[in-house]
Amino acid sequence: MSSQPHSVDILVATYNGARFLGPQIESLLMQKGVSFRILVRDDGSTDETPELIRRYLRLRPDCIVPIDGSENLGAVATFARLLSQAKAPYAALCDQDDVWEPCKLESSLKVMREMEDRHGVGTPLLVHSDLKVVDESLRLQHPSFWRYSGFDPRNAGLARLLIKNTVTGCASLVNRALIRLALPIPQAALVHDYWLALVAAATGQIGAVAEPLVAYRQHRHNLIGARAYDWKAIAGRLSQGLTWDIGALRRQAAALSERCRTLLTPENQALIDDFIGLPELTWIGRRRLLLRRGILMPGLMRNLALFFCVRLGR
Repeated sequence: MSSQPHSVDILVATYNGARFLGPQIESLLMQKGVSFRILVRDDGSTDETPELIRRYLRLRPDCIVPIDGSENLGAVATFARLLSQAKAPYAALCDQDDVWEPCKLESSLKVMREMEDRHGVGTPLLVHSDLKVVDESLRLQHPSFWRYSGFDPRNAGLARLLIKNTVTGCASLVNRALIRLALPIPQAALVHDYWLALVAAATGQIGAVAEPLVAYRQHRHNLIGARAYDWKAIAGRLSQGLTWDIGALRRQAAALSERCRTLLTPENQALIDDFIGLPELTWIGRRRLLLRRGILMPGLMRNLALFFCVRLGR
């Protein structure tokens, strides 16, 4: 590790993750071409996770920094705490159960700096990559999470993000300008990575690396996980009942408008206002607005479900 100031703070949130945490930390320590430190906060684990963290701290006190606090905050608040403690120009979000490619930080940071050259370091920026979908033993299930999930986030702007998050937190790198604007994360934010993506799309830029830089481990304790996009999977979810809450998405959009109002372009402000005001229209008017504004899900099957929810007034 260099004695120069670190370029990236890797933010690791842990909770009862001892089974997979070791390989993840080892993959972080193998990152090449970038000066970094690892900030780790445990969210009140009752397994061997705290001892595992202490062991790595003894082995690598030069680059592993524990963040105090043993109370259980949940994932969103834990990542918010970690983001508030990050001091480097860039921060990378990290889950406890994945494995990173050695070039993950280097590849993401290259794109980030190219974006800063174009848009300025004061612009809120986020870079994210594709992932490999693997099982709990790291056996490959699909070479591209983007294709597996049926979307290409390189084509996603603010309109799509208002209705569907296509940014995976554990594949994301954010700059200091985005951290300053996004914190504190409001209660209406559905997930921390979703909130960061919305703020970046509304006031700055989002960049994508098509190369899969993370082995996205799937197991029965995944908080969100990868979901296949096909008719069989969609039918299974429909058979369990639609639980899609467009109202929650609208409340999140209202929080976005409040946080970023002075920085939004008139076009983005009008887009957000139209989405917030969706219930004021008839169901045909709602459908027309979504189509006209491009507030659409990736893929035909998801849009059929979207319009069904709109018809129900969800």
